[in-house]
Amino acid sequence: MTDDVITRTRRTAARRLTAVGAVIATLLLAAAGVVFISRARPTPAPPASPAPHASQPPTGSSSAENDLPDDLRWVDVAGVAVPASTQGGPSDTSAGLARGFSHDRGGAVLAAVHIVLRVAPQVGADIFNPTLAAQVVGPDVAAMRARVSQEYDDLRGQEQASYGGPVGELHTALRGYRVTAYTPGEASVELLTESATDTDRRVLAASAVRMSWTGSDWALIAPAGGRFDASVWLVTDASGFTVFPGGR
Repeated sequence: MTDDVITRTRRTAARRLTAVGAVIATLLLAAAGVVFISRARPTPAPPASPAPHASQPPTGSSSAENDLPDDLRWVDVAGVAVPASTQGGPSDTSAGLARGFSHDRGGAVLAAVHIVLRVAPQVGADIFNPTLAAQVVGPDVAAMRARVSQEYDDLRGQEQASYGGPVGELHTALRGYRVTAYTPGEASVELLTESATDTDRRVLAASAVRMSWTGSDWALIAPAGGRFDASVWLVTDASGFTVFPGGR
């Protein structure tokens, strides 16, 4: 009985951190954390900066100016308001996916938000499976697919939901971002999200994601081990992030 309680506690803590980052997103979103924070008390992640990845991120620095295009609008995806743009993307949202992002800093940010969200187990296998297959790259894709699929099956079991469709809910809001590194081939983005804990205290969290230009579009680089846990942390000072214009 004690072992069962410990196992359930560990799984719950892991889901909370995954929800913060998956966006992600965080969403986040990162999300990544999205990637995102669920309606459960998040577990603080101690590092003030993302944990090292298997390969080094590109060099570069972020700009204090807004990188996003000026035609930003907000759309609902799995109950989360996310930014979209005719200029920056996504240009193709058929079948619930998000493809076609501009080859610039703003496109990388928008791609990070949309792809992290669509690899969250809550969006359903009909969304996360094709997203993982076509828009996530790197040596840890298989581990990420296995983890998301397992979490999805766990959620379906709890709610007795049929396979394929969405399950559970994502309760979060995108607040900001910063581009910490950028080259035409790769971008490092941090997504800032806000959510309420089970005591209705507002909590900010950031998730670090890396994006790769495939030659035709941006793709998410799967985090080490397929987990966002090490790349998510609570934020007490959000002054270094750029606020999403017109955010909800």
